Amino acid sequence: MRRESLTQTLPFRAAGLGAVAGLRSMAAPALLSRAVQRGEVGELRDTRFAALGFPKVSTTLQLLMVGEMVADKTPFIPSRTSAPALIGRALSGALVGGALFAAEKRRPASGAVLGALSATAAAYVGETLRTKGAEKFEGPDQILGLLEDGAVLLGGTYLPRNPKLAEA
Repeated sequence: MRRESLTQTLPFRAAGLGAVAGLRSMAAPALLSRAVQRGEVGELRDTRFAALGFPKVSTTLQLLMVGEMVADKTPFIPSRTSAPALIGRALSGALVGGALFAAEKRRPASGAVLGALSATAAAYVGETLRTKGAEKFEGPDQILGLLEDGAVLLGGTYLPRNPKLAEA
């Protein structure tokens, strides 16, 4: 019997996907929804998160994710730590954290709190790193935004997966 590594534990996965929500609020639910459709996440059918498994919901979330990634590179988008943006990111983190916990028959409220806290922290850390990085490299902020998108896509694709389902 193989022992689960820290990165495969449910709390780590929920916190990590919550952090993805803190960087790109629509990416976390979009990538979780895609993972649900692929069978990489436990069953959500009889939970309040069942809609994440619907094809139209998944497509809509993915379109919103792409739109957010494009809009992020424009000067019109407010700070991710402004009150409305931060609340949206915390709610997105709560959604994905709660859904991951529900998929494994654990208390969704625990996952929701973990996801929301992680999203909030990641929003502040991400904004600081991007601002300081742009200052240090004296280059366009958009390049760092593209690197951030890559990290979001990589983490958001890997983190939702239940390792037990991947082995099956």
